[in-house]
Amino acid sequence: YESSNEIKIYLNNEQLNFDIYPITEKDRTLVPMRAIFEALGAEVEWENETQTATATKDGIRVSVTIDSNKLQKNGEEIELDVPARLVEDSRTLVPLRAISEAFGCQVEWNEELQRVDIYTN
Repeated sequence: YESSNEIKIYLNNEQLNFDIYPITEKDRTLVPMRAIFEALGAEVEWENETQTATATKDGIRVSVTIDSNKLQKNGEEIELDVPARLVEDSRTLVPLRAISEAFGCQVEWNEELQRVDIYTN
């Protein structure tokens, strides 16, 4: 994967700033887990033993596990193109589109601007 300080992420037309840059892997953008969950208004829990993050919002419960290519949404398994990753030994990055869509958001990618737009409903 490669770090990209080129990619800009917007939530409802407001730019999100992360303390580490998003990375891309297999044409997928990965962003810091806690930052995106909190930006979407979700409560975040981390289970160190299983390396699993769980976010809850409006009756939707989403869990991702480091290096797993599956996401759990209210108990249903959803296949991921790329798994959540641990970088710099302590930071969890998650696939932006999969996480956002799991919470019912619409996600758009603008190749020319290297911009991701997330819209909540």
